[in-house]
Amino acid sequence: MRLRTYLILSYVALIVILFGGAWFIDARVMGDLTKNSIRIADQAVTSVTAAHVQHSDDILTRIGQYVVKDKAEDVAREMAYVLKGKKLDDYAKLRRDPVLRAVAIQDIYTPDGPAGYTDLYDRRGYILFHPDKNVEGRNQLDWEKEYPETTELIKRSLTENRVQGFFTFFDKDKKERKRFSVRVHVPGTPFIVAAIVNLDQYFTPSQQRMKESCQIATVQAKQQIEAHYAALNREVMIGGLFAGLALCLVGGLSGFYFAAAISRPISRLRDGVRQVGEGDFAVAVPVRGVREVADLAVSFNDLGKQLTEYIEKRDFIRDTFGRYVTQEVVTKLLESEGALDMGGDIREVSLIMSDLRGFTAIIAEMEPEQVITFLNRYLSKMIAILLDNRAVIDEILGDGILAFFGAPEPREDHPARAVACALSMQAAMDEINAENEAEGLPRLAMGIGVNTGSVVVGNIGSERRTKYSVVGSDVNFVSRLEAFALAGQVLISAATYSRVRDLVEVANVLTVEMKGMPGRATLYDVRSMGAPYNIRLPDKSEQLAELPEAIGVRIHRLKNKIITDVSGRAWVTHLCDTAARVTSESALEAWEDLRLAFLDDNQEPTPGHIYGKVTRVKPLTDGRFEVLINFTSVPAGILRTFGRHTGTA
Repeated sequence: MRLRTYLILSYVALIVILFGGAWFIDARVMGDLTKNSIRIADQAVTSVTAAHVQHSDDILTRIGQYVVKDKAEDVAREMAYVLKGKKLDDYAKLRRDPVLRAVAIQDIYTPDGPAGYTDLYDRRGYILFHPDKNVEGRNQLDWEKEYPETTELIKRSLTENRVQGFFTFFDKDKKERKRFSVRVHVPGTPFIVAAIVNLDQYFTPSQQRMKESCQIATVQAKQQIEAHYAALNREVMIGGLFAGLALCLVGGLSGFYFAAAISRPISRLRDGVRQVGEGDFAVAVPVRGVREVADLAVSFNDLGKQLTEYIEKRDFIRDTFGRYVTQEVVTKLLESEGALDMGGDIREVSLIMSDLRGFTAIIAEMEPEQVITFLNRYLSKMIAILLDNRAVIDEILGDGILAFFGAPEPREDHPARAVACALSMQAAMDEINAENEAEGLPRLAMGIGVNTGSVVVGNIGSERRTKYSVVGSDVNFVSRLEAFALAGQVLISAATYSRVRDLVEVANVLTVEMKGMPGRATLYDVRSMGAPYNIRLPDKSEQLAELPEAIGVRIHRLKNKIITDVSGRAWVTHLCDTAARVTSESALEAWEDLRLAFLDDNQEPTPGHIYGKVTRVKPLTDGRFEVLINFTSVPAGILRTFGRHTGTA
């Protein structure tokens, strides 16, 4: 049976049942229903009326409180005005002033007559003006035992600018009554205005009239409800027959319409599901039919959009992160709703920056294809180590790598992971150089810097091109830190060292000045790391050998890998494969980069250049300087001549 036929038959059957039920209700139930309805309506009217009376009481009380407070504030302002220029300490003279007395003592009226008054006292409690002149000049605080509630309000008013509250008292007939009082300081004077009303004269009469009106309205409403239900009962009995017949007629016609309104959208949804199954996620069905079916159509259309967005998001994340982070991180980003949002947040991370020493000079005479093979061998090994240690590779600029730990997946151990990763990268250089030497390619030397700090991490760029990256001063710091690392060194910042001090072994501690950074920075030369990482770099330190005869050398200073000038005459006096001690006529600066060329007997440069970094400068007594230079790049041809110079060949 088709859905449309089933719905039509169900609708007709429902109408027949309703028609029979209408007669049953008219005959058996309507009488009881009418009685119960009257009882329920009566209870409802009574409840609503009671709530209305309570609400009106609250409103009237609040309005009354506001009026009393407003009266006190008006009197305070008037008193401040009329007291200007008067001696405020001569109370007797002030009391004789009829204007002051008229302002200070005023009646508070209701439609039924006066219900309260205002008076004036000073901040010590002494009454200056009062409707009862017999109490003027007396201190109200003396009546604390008789009127404790009133005295409490007076005490508060001495220190607070405005107080209000209710209190009880006994009148001259020993009858307990309740009052409401507002007390306000007169600006610029030591006086306080008190506005006091008797509740039974101020609020209660109006509230009582309101309650009486509500009771009359309740009785009238009950009579109207009873009359209405009597008329309704007659109309239901007469109209029941006609309504049943009309219902059958209209129901039969509308059954066809509603059955079609439900079945047609469902058929469209069926066709849409088939198209989605075939891969057309952009399909949309019309939002028509009853609310539930229309909601289903909206959900179906949203599903298509969500599938499209998910695929775009998946492709973006895989393109952005897939090559540079672990599969676990990619999966987590795919599950995150905000993975595609532009912007980021502040996160503490540990950063690694590495760079090959003298790489530009090494590849200067190599073929492009050879350079790519040479560089890819190095990068493949480094990237594998970074990903194994759960790093995110931010950037690869030629032979330089910037990576970070601790985002997007937070990790408490990111400083230790970063240092362990840096040591693993440095240790892997022996394997890379062994492969290079086997193919006749030059050896590579790398320096690494590690820093820990707070950066902004997130999606940076535009909708057309986005990059998951880090930004901040600590990124600049690790860049400058890496520049101080010699070939084979791993230098870490003080911030990183404070987090891994119990795990690492440090060979040297350096104190340096960095361009653009305030103060001096402390750097740590890490050589090994304990459990659970257990990494140790091989000791490659060599002893400088004194040369039988000093060798002339020409020194060029470098800045950002560009030659800036030539220093004066210099001679190599001690030499090994990784460093040289030079006597120079010109002063050199510690940590500056140099290019060196040995001179022949005619004082002409020999082929090839050595690149190095000044690590120590010592003035000599004859005005020259002893300079220690650590090599960052030595061509293989020049390296083979070192033995001849030192006499060890």
